[in-house]
Amino acid sequence: MSKLEGKVAVVTGASSGLGKEVALQLNTSGVKVIALSRSIEKAELPQDIIKVLLNIRDLQSIDEAFAAIDNSTKHIDILVNCAGRGLVKSLEDTSREEIMDVFGVNLKVYIAQEVYRRMLPAKSGHILNVSSTTGLKARADEPIYAASKWGLRGFTESLRLAATAHKIRVTGIYPGGMQTAFWSGEEARDTAGFMKPEDVAKAIIDMIKTPDSIAPSELVIERGF
Repeated sequence: MSKLEGKVAVVTGASSGLGKEVALQLNTSGVKVIALSRSIEKAELPQDIIKVLLNIRDLQSIDEAFAAIDNSTKHIDILVNCAGRGLVKSLEDTSREEIMDVFGVNLKVYIAQEVYRRMLPAKSGHILNVSSTTGLKARADEPIYAASKWGLRGFTESLRLAATAHKIRVTGIYPGGMQTAFWSGEEARDTAGFMKPEDVAKAIIDMIKTPDSIAPSELVIERGF
């Protein structure tokens, strides 16, 4: 039996890209997956994955999503926070609305808070916040994106220190560029040399499968050969 068999996982950003791959691989590992996204109803996912509408920018939507989650399960064992948005733009050309939007999506505080509160009574669980290598090394053309990712790293580390006393594991995930729609639109780039999201998802799943006696603080995933 898999270490993950029978566990319950919440995955944000699960309608596409890395989030979708994580949801699919957890599902095949015997995990009850609750997939969250603002476009989740359009996502092609196995029928046994529970779809919950979530607009991470909207506090009421967050409350409604977790009310639905509470109706689906009495506990949460895993959170993989994949939702995120990019912004490649100079500071002088960035609007205040864009700044608020990037911070609201990328810091992932509200979702982690809701899941953490539900993990505390059980004194068990694993929260994984997906950041970016930009959260470790800034780039000149991504000042607001970098600020959000560096902020996420600080939040994740602080939560990890607090969660240790409750036997809850917290891990920061720092992947490099992936072949996803994340880099479409204004942020369009040639992603041919980037990593495949299914490979990054496997690395995340392998991290979740590590024994509870191991508390990994960070996982940096960069392109190999």
